[in-house]
Parts: sequence; structure tokens; C-alpha cells
Amino acid sequence: MHYIFSELPAWLILIIIVAISFIVTYIAFKVLRIFFSVEELEKFKDVTGIYVSMIGVLYGVFLAFIVIAIWENYDHVKDNIDKEANALGNIYSDAAGLPPKIKYSIDSCIKKYVTLVTEKEWGYMANGKESKEAMDARSKLQKLIIKIKPQDLGEQVIFTEMLSNLNDVTVARRSRVNTSNAELPGILWIILIGGGVLLIFYIACFYVENQKFHFWLAFGVSGLIAILLFVAFELNYPFVGSDKLEPDAFQSLKSHNVEVDTTKHLIDTITKGQMDTTKH
Repeated sequence: MHYIFSELPAWLILIIIVAISFIVTYIAFKVLRIFFSVEELEKFKDVTGIYVSMIGVLYGVFLAFIVIAIWENYDHVKDNIDKEANALGNIYSDAAGLPPKIKYSIDSCIKKYVTLVTEKEWGYMANGKESKEAMDARSKLQKLIIKIKPQDLGEQVIFTEMLSNLNDVTVARRSRVNTSNAELPGILWIILIGGGVLLIFYIACFYVENQKFHFWLAFGVSGLIAILLFVAFELNYPFVGSDKLEPDAFQSLKSHNVEVDTTKHLIDTITKGQMDTTKH
């Protein structure tokens, strides 16, 4: 299903779903009018009304539960993206307190990782895949941090913080990748769609004297069901569709100017060399 959302614009998918719901409603009316006469529908309208109300409430509660669950998953994926980006930003900030050579290596690795995630891996996420290059860049960052040998208490504090943030990056990344292809089980979609069709058939069974007015009422209900199903489909795939999540949280990290840090490192090295020469 996510292939459809990746290929077609959201407005076209919405129109198709609503159109299908209208067709199902029209068919329901025509089929039921073949099997049941107007007199029969009028005779049992009280009983039909009870069943319509009961099924409508049950289906409405179930549909609301599914939409809320999908929205919470969508929001959870977004929070993980923010956590990953924030943890990377914290590592970048912590590296400022380390020797220039180590700081530059960490900054370069973070920038490479962020570039791979935003420009390459993000496209893979639509198919539930991850980039091997991005995985390697994260592994390299981990090795750089683990190799740090703190020289004083300040560097020890920085090292501890960087390890904590590195763990946050790892957990958030794993969660982001795992949830990229997570979706509702097929049985729930069968219940959602089948329940909607059943509700429309029961509404068609209900007797209303003005048949044209009855048609419009049924079309309104089926259209609302179609819109809610579209919302559920759309949010069920966080990295696909018009409302897909974008790597905005990583963009500020891409703007870090590593070249400026390199220049600063060279200036510091030259200055230190001049000082050593003066002492001699």
C-alpha cells in the first residue's frame, strides 16, 4: 500500500477513496432494494435503527482507536528523529572542549553521518531500509569517541557526556529504522474497511421516506468514513506521502562549518610552535 502513496499525490488518493465509498453506497442501495421492498423496510425500521446505532457506535470507537494509535506512532517516530539530531548536536558541542585534532575528527564524522542520513538514507526509509554508509559513519563516530583518553577531570566529564549522547544516537537511530516499515497488521485494515462497508449496508437498510434525502445522508457518512480511512493510511507510513517526515532536525547540523575548525586548528598549531620557539 505504501507504494501507492509514494507514487500518487495525496489529493488524488483521497478522491479515489471517497469515490469508491460513494460507489459502494450506491451499490448497497440498489442491491438491498432488489431483495427488500419499501414496505418491508418501513415495517422493520425500528429494529434496523437499533442495529444501525449499535454498529455505528462500535465502528466509530474502533476507528477512533486506530487513528489515535497511528497518530501516536507517527508522533513517536518524529520524537525519535528529534532525539537523534539533538544527541548529535550535543556531541558536536561537547567536542569543543577537546583538543583541536580530536574535535575536528569528530566534527567531520558527524557532518558526514548527517549528510548521508539526509541525502541518501532518508530516501531508503520509504522502503523500510537503511544506508550502509550511514551505519559505517555512525560506527566510525563511536570508535572515535571510545578512543578518547581524557587528560584531566574536564575531559573526563566531556567523555562521559559524549558516551551518553552516543548511546542516545544509537537507540534513536535503531528506533527510526525499525519504525520506518512498521504498519498496522492486515487484519485490522480488513476490519476497518469491512466494518465501514457493513455500516453502509445497514444505513441503506434503514427506511427514510424521501429516498433522495436518504441517499445524501448515506453519502455523507460514507464520505466521512473514507476521509478517516485516508488519514489512517496517510499517517501509517511516516516516511511516505505528502505528510511524510522530513529531516529538518538534521539540517542545522549540516551547516556546521568544519573547514573553519580546521583553520582554527592550524592557527593554534602555528601559535603553539611559535611559543615553543620563543621559549628556546
